[in-house]
Amino acid sequence: MPVSALSSHLCHAEAASEAAVKVAFLYNFFKFIEWPESANTQNRYTLCLSSHTDFGDHILMLEGKTVNGKPLDVVRNIAAKDLKSCHLIFIDAADNPGDYARELKGAPIVTVSDKSGFINQGGTIGLIQDGNRLSFEINLETANSGSTRISAQLLKLAKNILAGK
Repeated sequence: MPVSALSSHLCHAEAASEAAVKVAFLYNFFKFIEWPESANTQNRYTLCLSSHTDFGDHILMLEGKTVNGKPLDVVRNIAAKDLKSCHLIFIDAADNPGDYARELKGAPIVTVSDKSGFINQGGTIGLIQDGNRLSFEINLETANSGSTRISAQLLKLAKNILAGK
């Protein structure tokens, strides 16, 4: 295999691996977050993905999964009018995550993005590169304003916590 083909193959494998890790993070976040009763009207969880998000087949791993005894639905390319039906939304950097965060401020919806500085723009959880590992940071003030409770276990694992005033 020529070096350029090998390099391209490795980059593709790295991207696929990163997508799988991000999907695993999203699934596990559901285990450590409590939403207010008003957000659980259908007795199920909804993970939403913004229009540019492409986790490929990795997102299919979540189809049919349950979290804390509740089924998990995955909605791709969520329309703006349907955002309020989400429990957690992953917002691709190409979709202006700060705009989503401002729009959903105070709603019981956890916003997640891998855009640099996302928690400083009002997002709830930012996925960040920590060397060659993926980690996350949390804006606790945003979570609290939406009446979502993030467990102490998840907070301990966060690389950075923005607690607000």
